[in-house]
Amino acid sequence: MGGEQVPDSWIGQRVRIITTVTSDRTAQEEATLLSLDQIGITVRREQLVGGGEEIVFHPWAHVYQLGPLAG
Repeated sequence: MGGEQVPDSWIGQRVRIITTVTSDRTAQEEATLLSLDQIGITVRREQLVGGGEEIVFHPWAHVYQLGPLAG
């Protein structure tokens, strides 16, 4: 994220996250931002298989872009 600040007001909101998968590939998802700290972010998203929800942690080193969904 290059030192950008993520507002605390985004916690509990739906956000779009682009993460670095490999040096030439990214992944995009939408999730609810649960928390953030110096290490990374924690989100709740729909499970990819089987329905339901899961809690996922993304370290800052893998977060390429993070932002609120446009209303």
